Amino acid sequence: MRLVAPFGFYGSGNIGDEATLLGFGRLIERFGGGIGVDVASSDPAHTKRVEPGFRYYQYIDGIMGLPAKLHAHMGAGYIIPGGTPIMDNLGDWPLLSLGGMLQHAGNWGKPAAFVGVGVEQLRHDISRQRVQEQIIPNVMCWSVRSVHDQDRLLDLGVAPDLITIAADMAWLLDPAEPAYGRKVTQRLGLGGRPVIGVNINAEDHMMEKAPRLFTELAAALDDLVNRHGARVLFLFNEVREGDTYDQAAADLVRSLMSRKDAVLMGPSDYLTPQEMMSIIAQCAMTISTRYHFCVFSALQGVPFLGIRRSDKVSDLCRDLGWKAALDPDAAARADISAMGDQLLGDPSAELKKLSEKIAAMRVRAEDNRIALDALLGAMRGVGMQTWMRHAAGRVGQKLGGGVR
Repeated sequence: MRLVAPFGFYGSGNIGDEATLLGFGRLIERFGGGIGVDVASSDPAHTKRVEPGFRYYQYIDGIMGLPAKLHAHMGAGYIIPGGTPIMDNLGDWPLLSLGGMLQHAGNWGKPAAFVGVGVEQLRHDISRQRVQEQIIPNVMCWSVRSVHDQDRLLDLGVAPDLITIAADMAWLLDPAEPAYGRKVTQRLGLGGRPVIGVNINAEDHMMEKAPRLFTELAAALDDLVNRHGARVLFLFNEVREGDTYDQAAADLVRSLMSRKDAVLMGPSDYLTPQEMMSIIAQCAMTISTRYHFCVFSALQGVPFLGIRRSDKVSDLCRDLGWKAALDPDAAARADISAMGDQLLGDPSAELKKLSEKIAAMRVRAEDNRIALDALLGAMRGVGMQTWMRHAAGRVGQKLGGGVR
């Protein structure tokens, strides 16, 4: 059987996305060697380097290009693995693209499932309409990262028995070895003093809500440098260029700091998840607005301060029982630096609790198999006869006669 993952957000520059790709690979391994997976990718060469177990093809937004159509028709089912596909804080993307893909699945009799995904609270009526009219009717089952994602799906009208509460598939990754991170930090001259790893972005909706966030963060980082002799290492979990992405956000915060002498910029290369995790392992603490950077920190046993810019970061901190978290519009200098003092002090008790939570998240991540198993079961009834029947029906519709 061949399974198709047609939504090609992998390879777009976000290292966290590839963490879910790796986790998806681990999940597929649990089913033995009888499943082939075709994955749409914005950078097939990079995703092949990250997870060589899949067959990749070039993604162009939507499913209308000939290569994408060929892969789609060759597959017996569609899967949307990982990420946060149900959201609208970036505009029409990704729901506009996903709606077309899932309608394509329905038109051709292909079962489809979302596995290990996040769901954000939708802001616009048109987004709810797309999900309710184009996506939900064409999806047979879902597994989600948290109970809060389930609640948002229920609010959109998904039947409760179609949803499994699991966890992000990145929790299936093992901690990274330290060698790569040591090489990077040695090259940067980091040694002998605590390192604060910082990964932030500057999405418009967050900056509108919290216009002083970067000013407060810069002042707090100055405090931590002065009190702990720390160095600040900006890291980039998203490597695309633009005002809202990580490099631009780091440059802005650095420009607002007094202790620029204590600031270094990490690699701007498109790293693998293991490479980023290895660098994080060299940090005494991290600060991030990004979901998977916080997950990476937890997996490496590094205490983190989560800036809750989105539902998914809030959900993560609640699932982990992690108290070192602030809303962007409430992240004042004093609060950031006070939490930094705690994390740079003796976080051993909190890290012990965190390790127990991580073990539970790993178990939950395995529950993504429930949705995947249901999808694979439905795919066994899809073959050439299914394709011919739907093809004949579509020809009949175009000719205006209808075909039984």
